[in-house]
Amino acid sequence: MSSSLNSLTKHPLIFRGREQPAAEHQGRRIAFGHKKLDQACVGGAPAAGLIRLRVLPGCGEMSLITPLISDKAASKKRILWLQRGALAFNTNWLSQQAFGQQSWVIHCGNDTDTLWVCEQALRSQACTCLIMYFDQLSIKAARRLQVLARQYDCLVIVFSRPGTTSLTLPVSLDFELRYRQSAWHINIYRVTGAWPLDNIVINNPLPMTNQAIAEAFAKYADDADTALHQVG
Repeated sequence: MSSSLNSLTKHPLIFRGREQPAAEHQGRRIAFGHKKLDQACVGGAPAAGLIRLRVLPGCGEMSLITPLISDKAASKKRILWLQRGALAFNTNWLSQQAFGQQSWVIHCGNDTDTLWVCEQALRSQACTCLIMYFDQLSIKAARRLQVLARQYDCLVIVFSRPGTTSLTLPVSLDFELRYRQSAWHINIYRVTGAWPLDNIVINNPLPMTNQAIAEAFAKYADDADTALHQVG
C-alpha cells in the first residue's frame, strides 16, 4: 500500500503544495512608504504571496510598488517582468533602478504562456519577485500561484485593469489604484490580517520636479552634445 501511494504522489500531474518547507518569513511585511496605506495593510504588503493591483497604466503604479521590489531585491535573486503585446513595461525606467541589473524582461505570447512561465519561475526558486499584466486571472490559477509564491518566499504582483473582473481571488492583497486631482485614491478589497478599506487618499504621491529626467539625460547624453538646463 505504501509503495502504491509513493508512486501516486510522484505522478507529474499531481501538485504537491507542501513538498518543500514553508518560507521562513511568510509573516513579514514590506512597507509601501505611505503611512495611511501601510496602516491599512497592517504594516505593508506581505513579503511572500500573490498581490493583485487593479490599475490603469500611467497612474504611478511603478512608484507604488518600487519599495516592495527594492526590498525583495536584497536577496540578489532574479526579478522577472512578464509582458506581452501592448502591455509592456518601461525598460528605460527599469534600467534606472537599483534592481535593474537583477531584472529580466520576458515576452509571453498569451495567457497560457504567461502562467506557465510564472509557475516554472516560482518552482525554480531562482526569482524573488515577479511582475506581470493579467486581466482575467482565474481562481484556480490564483490559488496555485499563491501557494507556490508563499512556499518559495517570492512576491508575485499582478496588474489588471479595473472593472475587468469581479472575482474574489485567494490573494494576500487585492487593491485598486486611481490617480486624480494630484492624489492617489486606493481601495483595498482584500488584505491578509486586516479588513477591507475604501478611499485611502494619498496627496501628491508623485515627484513634482524634473530631477529624474535630468539625471537620465546626464547619464546617457554625450558630453559634447549636452545642453541640459535643469529647472529647480
